[in-house]
Amino acid sequence: MQTGTVHGGVHVHQQHRFVRPVPRQLPPDTSRFTGREDELSRLDARAGTPTLITGTAGVGKTALAVRWAHRCRDRFPDGQLYVDMRGYSPRGPVDAGQALEGFLHALDVDPELVPVDTGDKAALYRSVTDGRRLLVLVDNVSDADQARPLLAASDTVTVLVTSRNRLPGLVSRDGVGRLGLDVLPPDEAVSLLRATAGVDRVDADPAAAARLADQCARLPLALRVAAERCADTPFTTLADLTADLAAEQDRLDLLSSDTDPTAAVRAVLSWSYRALPADAAAAFRAFGLHTTSEASLDAVAVLLDVPPASARRVVDCLVSAHLVEPTARDRYRLHDLLRAYAVERARAEVSPDDCAAAIRRVLAWYLHTADAADRVLLPLYQRTPLPAESVPLEFADRVAAMRWCETERVNLVSAVRSAADSGHHDIARWFPPALWSFFDLRKHWADWMAVFGIGLTSARVIGDRDAEAYILGSLGVALHDTGQYDRAIDHYQEALAISEEIGNDRLLGGTLASLSHVYRRLSRFDEALDCLHRSLTIRQSTRDRRGEAITLNRLGAVYRDLGRLDESLDHLHRSLDLRRGIGDRHGEGFAHHSLAATYSTLGRIDTAMEHYRHSVEAHREVGNLFGEAQGLDCLAKLLRLTGDEPGARAAWEQSLAIYDSFGSAEADQVRARLAG
Repeated sequence: MQTGTVHGGVHVHQQHRFVRPVPRQLPPDTSRFTGREDELSRLDARAGTPTLITGTAGVGKTALAVRWAHRCRDRFPDGQLYVDMRGYSPRGPVDAGQALEGFLHALDVDPELVPVDTGDKAALYRSVTDGRRLLVLVDNVSDADQARPLLAASDTVTVLVTSRNRLPGLVSRDGVGRLGLDVLPPDEAVSLLRATAGVDRVDADPAAAARLADQCARLPLALRVAAERCADTPFTTLADLTADLAAEQDRLDLLSSDTDPTAAVRAVLSWSYRALPADAAAAFRAFGLHTTSEASLDAVAVLLDVPPASARRVVDCLVSAHLVEPTARDRYRLHDLLRAYAVERARAEVSPDDCAAAIRRVLAWYLHTADAADRVLLPLYQRTPLPAESVPLEFADRVAAMRWCETERVNLVSAVRSAADSGHHDIARWFPPALWSFFDLRKHWADWMAVFGIGLTSARVIGDRDAEAYILGSLGVALHDTGQYDRAIDHYQEALAISEEIGNDRLLGGTLASLSHVYRRLSRFDEALDCLHRSLTIRQSTRDRRGEAITLNRLGAVYRDLGRLDESLDHLHRSLDLRRGIGDRHGEGFAHHSLAATYSTLGRIDTAMEHYRHSVEAHREVGNLFGEAQGLDCLAKLLRLTGDEPGARAAWEQSLAIYDSFGSAEADQVRARLAG
């Protein structure tokens, strides 16, 4: 419920907008964590300073970091951030810019204000985290450049980095402390077996337990998998198990390198995999066909071509065997070594035709579900129906649709790339329109350009000229918004040429309106007006009412810039009427703001203030925080001009609260106005 008071005609809401919860992004704590007390104590002593945890694959770097983080989470009431940088993934790493975008969104920074440049993102990240008591866990880093921008500047923020590499540059240049993690000492390795395989079993044959620990190279990952096998075979002795493992190692010839402790992991994985029921083994192979190492239960069900309830049963079997780990409700991840083994098993045991069919199924499912989310996020946006190929998830509302897109963002980008790489260009071509609303609202610039760039290539491969024109125009929007005006114009001009060639008036009208926006930004007003008049004629003839409203709004803005204020008002009122008629509250917010600016230029202050109030209400209703803050700031200026100091202060305080919530540079300007 919203409550508040009225100052100067503006309703001051005490609670008026969605605020993201404090981020609690840590993965679940590792069950039956054993040992490492010395390392945990050393992390205790280094709280407030960045620390790099290094060691070989499977040695337990992430488990140690997560255990310490959960043990100390009360020290960080402002939240815990987590990102898997995928430094050793066959699908490629996450770059620092992508990780920073995720962190800034989790910290409630408005997407509109997230910069494009990684250095600028890092600067904003340092500003937003300054003084906050936060824990940041940066997992699976392969090089210093992945981690360096994620280091905070405040000693209230503790950053943990895990990597298989020693990253000397991070230590020497950035002052990051290093904590080297070796395999478990013999007694701790046996203790881990005792905690997982059972006290009676291990104590009954300590020599066999020690031998099993050595066969597993005392790596926690291998020990847990082996211990689960012990627990599942109550009538088999530890001596029997060590003999089985020795035979498996000999059969696979995995011990050719005595200096490679991870060789034992592969042997244990093979050993455990062959003990799985057939349907669980198929599920493990399905994880090897997924686009990344993390998948939802729904995606696994699609890969297996079974209902989610059936997939849950077999995935639970994999969780019990420690072959996959849950990261959230109905989401699972494979360790890098496990994923590599799953890929190997899929290639060796699944026919090429079945592999191709499963991959096609999951790519089509991601596409159709992204399209379903897109239709909820911006329901008035014109779309071409997808060819029927998959049954997507359904979303109750915009919040659910946005949550799915954010959760699956890495998988969606990977799915587009996988579709193109595997020759499914018809799928890759459809991803850009299916993800338009998500990228337009969240401004993940790097992913936006990557997805649309891949889609453009695929559209050209299959000769889809409509898709080519659409994607070129959409890339133009991203380039304009990131200040790359010359490149934006080039993309728009190419899209225009194709649209005219193929006779696609809908694309032609939209591209002309978008091109005008760049010309206006460059003060090339005659060219902007020419584009807009052509756009208006086309959109009216095609009965594109939403497009017509956008074009009218942009005409009104250009006329205001030229001092043709009566024409500005005429076009802006027509735009507002159209938007009201089709129920476009998002567009109403922009129309009211533009009308307010024109009335203010005319000196009709009362009317301008009324339109700013309507703009604030519309933006608040649809959750456009940046638009709300801008409207409040402009309204406050007019309230002060009329002598209503309390009303101006109330509006500025609301605007400041929003700007501060996402670390906007405008916050300092509003703060200065309040101080004045």
